[in-house]
Amino acid sequence: MLDSEFILDAEGRRKLADRFGPAGDAWGDELPGLVERCCRRWGLTLDQAVSGGTARVFLGQQPGGRRVVLKLTPDSEIAGDEATALRAWAAARQVVDLLETDLAAGALLLEAVQPGTKVSDWPALPPLADVAGLLTALRQVHGPDTSSLPTAADGLEIMFDRTERYRASPPVAALVPAGLVDRARRTARELAQSGPAALVHGDLHPANVLDGGPARGLVAIDPRPSLGDPDWDAVDWVMTRAASRAEIQDRIAQLAGLVPGLDGDRVWRWCLAAAVVLAVQRLRQHPPDDAAGLLLDLAAG
Repeated sequence: MLDSEFILDAEGRRKLADRFGPAGDAWGDELPGLVERCCRRWGLTLDQAVSGGTARVFLGQQPGGRRVVLKLTPDSEIAGDEATALRAWAAARQVVDLLETDLAAGALLLEAVQPGTKVSDWPALPPLADVAGLLTALRQVHGPDTSSLPTAADGLEIMFDRTERYRASPPVAALVPAGLVDRARRTARELAQSGPAALVHGDLHPANVLDGGPARGLVAIDPRPSLGDPDWDAVDWVMTRAASRAEIQDRIAQLAGLVPGLDGDRVWRWCLAAAVVLAVQRLRQHPPDDAAGLLLDLAAG
């Protein structure tokens, strides 16, 4: 019998409630039974638990010592969309392998990438050539039909609705001028309407990319997949830890020369649209700093 605090601690329950409301809290009450059923079905021994915004994730192993990840979400559609995307990327060594699913239960069993360090924990970002290899791999889709996935345009509306709600809350409201979110939303809508409809990871920030060792390189996890403009996936890689507009534009130019099909002008416009979203996220977690100032400057045009 697994400890209830291990199954879902207070912080994990708070995150679920923040994302799913009362339904997330109710699901948390049912989670111990769901975890036990998954352990029996797939022969799992679990030894670590972490929470994300939409899921509770457990690390463990199967008989024989294979390290695996059990990912459980209250929303079976989220699990189904992730499974669809991972199957489409199954041939790519730069994407985590999907091992088993129980979509009705919102359960995914994934490989545990080794050594698995998050790129966000590295002292510096990886070389842009390595990032380009990851972005190129994500543009090469094989396998099952992905037409059932939501459009990126729908996801953008949800993202901007959430950003406006957070912007209006103190102390962020005093730092982020009214109107910036609507301005960015209009830019994003124009880009979504004028761009391609390809498979997009949707959440490719450095915390969702792991070190796969010399044989694998960078490995993407936790997609929020949709059909939209794959140039969106470059945004975090040109903006993270950048100190100036010039540095962002230089990174875009380098990636445009390395990733077939990447449109540097569109990546720049996506950056301008995303800047207020990233600024609000940062200001909810940190005091105002130079990074937030740069993001707000970009959002202002």
